[in-house]
Amino acid sequence: MSNRNSSDTPHEDSPQAGRKPDQIAYTVRGTPDGKEYWNRVGAMWMHKDGRGAELILDSVPVDGRITLREQRDQRMQEYQDERAAQQQVNNGRAPDHGRER
Repeated sequence: MSNRNSSDTPHEDSPQAGRKPDQIAYTVRGTPDGKEYWNRVGAMWMHKDGRGAELILDSVPVDGRITLREQRDQRMQEYQDERAAQQQVNNGRAPDHGRER
């Protein structure tokens, strides 16, 4: 049996109470060329008494390393807008089938 509250009676500190997360959980993967890719894997809410936090993960990174960062609405919106623009460009081009032989 779990110690978690049932979903039909959310605790006031739980994400179901409608609060924005205090921090976002990411996994950061480096590439050989020095680039880093930040992938969101969850979010964290501080308890109102300031003595703990609730971390909810949507996925778990393979290496087990999680980076927590403050949520910045403007920065996140810019990132999401940039990703959406890249996806539109990528969806509009012909598929790449590798080098011609």
